[in-house]
Amino acid sequence: MPMERHRYPDNWDEIATQVKEEAGWKCEECGKQCRRLGEPFDTHRRTLTVHHRDHTPENCERSNLVALCAPCHLRADKHHHVRTRKRRAEERRRHMAEHERAAAGAS
Repeated sequence: MPMERHRYPDNWDEIATQVKEEAGWKCEECGKQCRRLGEPFDTHRRTLTVHHRDHTPENCERSNLVALCAPCHLRADKHHHVRTRKRRAEERRRHMAEHERAAAGAS
């Protein structure tokens, strides 16, 4: 799921870097060492991200943030993404049904 940047505070980059620094640039789930900011890309090192435990980007309380490598972050968000996809699909179905009813009534 793409990052909805408008939901994050202006200083998100600084917050995320601080969380990663505090974690020693290691994933707090699997313990793998990750690439530090500015290090060249290396296929043997993972990218470290910052996960919101409550899936709310506006909530940047330190207790809500955890440094995770990309694979662990995807696993942590898996159920949230499934629920979001289902909710959006239902919203699309409802919108289409309303549109079809309106079109039928206009005929």
